[in-house]
Amino acid sequence: MSIEEFFILKAVRPASEAPPQNCRFPGELIFANISGVMGTYKDFQNQLRNTGGYATVHPEGVVQAPMTLLTALRYDFTIIRLCTKCTVLELFGRFNYEKWAELTFASIAFAEKIGGRVIFEGFKERAGYDAPVVYVSNHMSTLETMILPVTLLSFNHISIVLKDSLARMPLVGKAFARIGSIGVTRTNPRADLQTVLKVGAERLRNGRSVLLFPEGTRQDHFDPAGFNSLGSKLAQRCGVPVVPIAVKTDFLQKGHFIRDFGMVDAARPIHIACGPLLAPELGAREMHRHCVEFIGEKLRQWQN
Repeated sequence: MSIEEFFILKAVRPASEAPPQNCRFPGELIFANISGVMGTYKDFQNQLRNTGGYATVHPEGVVQAPMTLLTALRYDFTIIRLCTKCTVLELFGRFNYEKWAELTFASIAFAEKIGGRVIFEGFKERAGYDAPVVYVSNHMSTLETMILPVTLLSFNHISIVLKDSLARMPLVGKAFARIGSIGVTRTNPRADLQTVLKVGAERLRNGRSVLLFPEGTRQDHFDPAGFNSLGSKLAQRCGVPVVPIAVKTDFLQKGHFIRDFGMVDAARPIHIACGPLLAPELGAREMHRHCVEFIGEKLRQWQN
């Protein structure tokens, strides 16, 4: 076996590969096994397309992992492993949308393995629309950047608007480029507007949906005033619907030293909700208003 074959085989092992039955950790707590919950990313995507939703149902007797450093490190290694696989696949020219979906499914598999619950709702209307859209989502933690790719790739290819500093990273940046990501500065709103309107329009014409996080950076609490209307402007200009996505991902806390790597609270369910397709005929202002109202209302529901 060549070096290339070795790394490719390591990199494409299914992200949902099940751990041993009755996996035990200090304290003799039995945690959820991915087998019996959701098997593969394709199973997950098929369920979203066919039913518009998905909710974790754990076997009886499953105990949630405690919020400890060990649990946090398990998540950290899951993400590091994901990034490493993306890099290796890109190095050998094997990174594509299918691999992206398969690898990012690891974030859902991880949550279920440690006894967490993941709930998706509202995707039925999106599943019935066979054309690109503009998605706008609130940004609570790093977790949604891992969960949303495999989720939205259920319907068509997507391009994510992200910081151009990520797009310039060696190998990882090339992987982002391969899947059509759009880099913005986050410091020059006028330049970012022009970039998203120009490059985003190209992606939409080529049949890809575009995902934006209008808050720009992660926020513990949703502030409508900080949720810009760039996505709605892009949708109106290109004549495609805008679709709001509400996420509650405080399952993953912000890290004290590195924001991406914080504590993990398995007791907090992960919620992802897809809103209605808002027609471009509404105009950017009205589409934006509906997006803000949908996200705000969902977060209030989940908080109660």
